[in-house]
Amino acid sequence: MEKKHFIRLHNAVFYGYHGNHDEERHLGGRFHIDIDMETDITSAAESDDLTQTVNYEAVYDLIQDIVTKQTFKLIETVGKRIADAILAQFVEVRGVVVRVRKPGAPIRGVIDYVEVEVNEHR
Repeated sequence: MEKKHFIRLHNAVFYGYHGNHDEERHLGGRFHIDIDMETDITSAAESDDLTQTVNYEAVYDLIQDIVTKQTFKLIETVGKRIADAILAQFVEVRGVVVRVRKPGAPIRGVIDYVEVEVNEHR
Protein backbone atom coordinates (compact mmCIF):
# COMPACT_ATOMS: atom_id res chain seq x y z
CA MET A 1 0.00 0.00 0.00
CA GLU A 2 1.42 3.35 -1.04
CA LYS A 3 1.87 5.92 1.69
CA LYS A 4 1.10 9.54 0.99
CA HIS A 5 2.14 12.20 3.46
CA PHE A 6 1.95 15.95 3.06
CA ILE A 7 3.52 18.95 4.69
CA ARG A 8 1.55 22.13 4.09
CA LEU A 9 2.16 25.84 4.56
CA HIS A 10 -1.06 27.81 4.32
CA ASN A 11 -1.61 31.48 3.70
CA ALA A 12 1.95 32.75 3.94
CA VAL A 13 1.62 36.45 3.12
CA PHE A 14 4.36 38.49 1.47
CA TYR A 15 4.64 41.95 -0.01
CA GLY A 16 5.95 41.77 -3.56
CA TYR A 17 6.15 43.73 -6.79
CA HIS A 18 4.43 41.57 -9.38
CA GLY A 19 1.88 42.49 -12.00
CA ASN A 20 1.38 43.14 -15.67
CA HIS A 21 0.85 46.87 -15.11
CA ASP A 22 3.77 49.17 -14.32
CA GLU A 23 1.88 50.58 -11.33
CA GLU A 24 1.58 47.12 -9.75
CA ARG A 25 5.31 46.52 -10.10
CA HIS A 26 6.04 50.00 -8.73
CA LEU A 27 3.60 50.11 -5.79
CA GLY A 28 3.59 46.41 -4.93
CA GLY A 29 0.98 44.45 -3.08
CA ARG A 30 0.26 41.45 -0.90
CA PHE A 31 0.52 37.92 -2.22
CA HIS A 32 -0.86 34.90 -0.35
CA ILE A 33 0.89 31.58 -0.89
CA ASP A 34 -0.14 27.99 -0.06
CA ILE A 35 2.27 25.09 -0.44
CA ASP A 36 1.38 21.37 -0.32
CA MET A 37 4.44 19.10 -0.43
CA GLU A 38 4.14 15.35 -0.85
CA THR A 39 6.91 13.55 1.03
CA ASP A 40 7.49 10.45 3.13
CA ILE A 41 7.54 11.45 6.80
CA THR A 42 7.97 7.90 8.14
CA SER A 43 11.66 8.19 9.14
CA ALA A 44 11.17 11.62 10.68
CA ALA A 45 8.13 10.50 12.65
CA GLU A 46 9.94 7.42 13.96
CA SER A 47 13.18 9.25 14.85
CA ASP A 48 11.66 12.61 15.81
CA ASP A 49 14.52 14.16 13.82
CA LEU A 50 14.14 17.30 11.72
CA THR A 51 16.97 16.25 9.40
CA GLN A 52 14.80 13.32 8.24
CA THR A 53 12.05 15.54 6.82
CA VAL A 54 11.40 18.75 4.92
CA ASN A 55 12.38 21.76 6.99
CA TYR A 56 9.35 23.98 6.46
CA GLU A 57 11.16 27.03 7.81
CA ALA A 58 13.68 26.64 4.98
CA VAL A 59 10.79 26.29 2.51
CA TYR A 60 9.22 29.49 3.88
CA ASP A 61 12.55 31.33 3.49
CA LEU A 62 12.83 30.12 -0.11
CA ILE A 63 9.31 31.33 -0.92
CA GLN A 64 9.98 34.67 0.76
CA ASP A 65 13.12 35.20 -1.33
CA ILE A 66 11.29 34.48 -4.59
CA VAL A 67 8.24 36.61 -3.80
CA THR A 68 10.01 39.60 -2.20
CA LYS A 69 13.35 39.79 -4.03
CA GLN A 70 12.25 39.12 -7.60
CA THR A 71 9.72 40.81 -9.86
CA PHE A 72 7.43 39.11 -12.37
CA LYS A 73 4.55 40.23 -14.55
CA LEU A 74 2.48 37.09 -13.94
CA ILE A 75 1.52 35.23 -10.79
CA GLU A 76 1.76 32.15 -13.00
CA THR A 77 5.51 32.79 -13.13
CA VAL A 78 5.67 33.29 -9.36
CA GLY A 79 3.96 29.94 -8.76
CA LYS A 80 6.09 28.03 -11.28
CA ARG A 81 9.34 29.49 -9.91
CA ILE A 82 8.37 28.48 -6.38
CA ALA A 83 7.41 24.94 -7.44
CA ASP A 84 10.61 24.47 -9.44
CA ALA A 85 12.79 25.81 -6.61
CA ILE A 86 11.19 23.53 -4.01
CA LEU A 87 11.68 20.45 -6.19
CA ALA A 88 15.28 21.47 -6.95
CA GLN A 89 16.28 22.21 -3.36
CA PHE A 90 14.32 19.61 -1.41
CA VAL A 91 15.00 16.20 -2.93
CA GLU A 92 12.71 14.48 -0.44
CA VAL A 93 9.69 16.32 -1.92
CA ARG A 94 7.96 14.04 -4.44
CA GLY A 95 5.45 16.60 -5.60
CA VAL A 96 4.34 20.10 -4.81
CA VAL A 97 1.20 22.17 -5.27
CA VAL A 98 1.67 25.92 -5.11
CA ARG A 99 -1.25 28.34 -4.94
CA VAL A 100 -0.57 32.05 -5.40
CA ARG A 101 -3.39 34.46 -4.58
CA LYS A 102 -3.43 38.11 -5.52
CA PRO A 103 -6.03 40.08 -3.56
CA GLY A 104 -7.21 43.26 -5.22
CA ALA A 105 -6.15 42.27 -8.72
CA PRO A 106 -6.90 45.14 -11.13
CA ILE A 107 -10.10 43.77 -12.65
CA ARG A 108 -13.18 45.75 -13.59
CA GLY A 109 -15.40 43.99 -11.11
CA VAL A 110 -15.63 42.81 -7.53
CA ILE A 111 -13.64 39.70 -6.55
CA ASP A 112 -11.80 38.57 -3.44
CA TYR A 113 -8.67 37.51 -5.30
CA VAL A 114 -7.21 35.85 -8.37
CA GLU A 115 -5.48 32.53 -7.76
CA VAL A 116 -3.09 30.40 -9.81
CA GLU A 117 -2.34 26.78 -8.92
CA VAL A 118 0.82 25.01 -10.06
CA ASN A 119 1.01 21.23 -9.56
CA GLU A 120 4.43 19.65 -10.23
CA HIS A 121 5.74 16.13 -9.56
CA ARG A 122 9.02 14.34 -10.06
